[in-house]
Amino acid sequence: MTRTVTGTYGGVSAEQRRAERRRRLLDAALDVIGTQGWSSTTLRGVCERAKVGPRFFYESFADLDALAAALHDEILEAVLARVLVAVDAAPDDLPARTTAVFHAVISEFLDDPRRARVLWVEAYGSEALLRRRFAAMRRLARMAVEQSQDLLDLPPDGDRVLRAVAMMLTGGVTEFVLAWLDGGMDLSRDELAEISVEYALTVGREIPAIADRLSRSRSDS
Repeated sequence: MTRTVTGTYGGVSAEQRRAERRRRLLDAALDVIGTQGWSSTTLRGVCERAKVGPRFFYESFADLDALAAALHDEILEAVLARVLVAVDAAPDDLPARTTAVFHAVISEFLDDPRRARVLWVEAYGSEALLRRRFAAMRRLARMAVEQSQDLLDLPPDGDRVLRAVAMMLTGGVTEFVLAWLDGGMDLSRDELAEISVEYALTVGREIPAIADRLSRSRSDS
């Protein structure tokens, strides 16, 4: 097989080969971290799973933390993209949007529990992943705010309360899904999603009243 001045071998460029190796490393990291856990993840183990020589690892990632961070970012972006597609297809009302958001997020993790483990669980074993876990929670909460803000009759300063409740809902439903994945819930997959939606709607409809009470309380103090 001959090499051209462009670095092409057998019709595949050097850039394409690097991209393929990077993809294999990300897929291997998902499998290793998502099944064995961060504490059991080694550079050698990921490279062996990816069938990529260790020396080629460093052309894409500085270290294991960088690989895990890239995988975390990729999973989060996939979740957000799935949510946007679902919301775009949903009717323009609060129940429909809420249902679309929560079904999309929950399905993303139940379809491949390894993704939930990388995004939420194994973050506690890595400082790089832990920072991204908090950022991911904030981004999901911000998306929930964006999708509900124009459908709620919020009083002055209500946006602040909406953001706080969105963060609580995001964290609560995340832990609910993780408990279900761990086998601690006597619920079907559909029931898991429906309870999450009903919980979010029940709390969401109370946000204007909560914001109004907090506003009156501040005025009286």
